[in-house]
Amino acid sequence: MRQRFGFTGLMLAAIGLLLVTCDKKEEETIDPLVGTYTFTSATFNDTVRMKVPIIGNIILLPGTNGSDFVSQGLLGAAPCDDSTNAAVELRNDKTTYYVCLNETNEEQMGTWIINTERTELILNISNPQPFSLNISSLNITGNEFSGTVENFPLPVDASYPLGDPLPGGGINYQTSSVDLTFTKVP
Repeated sequence: MRQRFGFTGLMLAAIGLLLVTCDKKEEETIDPLVGTYTFTSATFNDTVRMKVPIIGNIILLPGTNGSDFVSQGLLGAAPCDDSTNAAVELRNDKTTYYVCLNETNEEQMGTWIINTERTELILNISNPQPFSLNISSLNITGNEFSGTVENFPLPVDASYPLGDPLPGGGINYQTSSVDLTFTKVP
């Protein structure tokens, strides 16, 4: 009889252990895009005309490196003590943050969405101004992603904030198709 209760007790303990083991939550999967990225490059696909302080009117032809203009537009609102430390962090909860490498400063930038085919990444930027940056023809490799933004916002006159009225009339706003690349920070 003792063996019978001992065996029954052992079976009940084993069943209880199985129930506890099966009851554990499945681990949340982390999207491979989650991480911190530096902005690496931008190339204009359209002709861009812009007035730049000190230089004057410039024409940027397709194929021109637009990193300086695009970087300011993407990361200019990052709260970094040193603007060269500005980066973007894609978090697993689908939020994006401006982060500052080698600094503790950060600020929420907005949210991100990737389509099921993983061919388009949308950055819904709410800071400093709300707009959606649709990166199409998305190419994701081990440590970087790249793609094309068909409607990247740029100023007509870099002396004034984007979207402000211009003194001679019109709004300080134009768009260009731009190829972008971001590299993951190890």
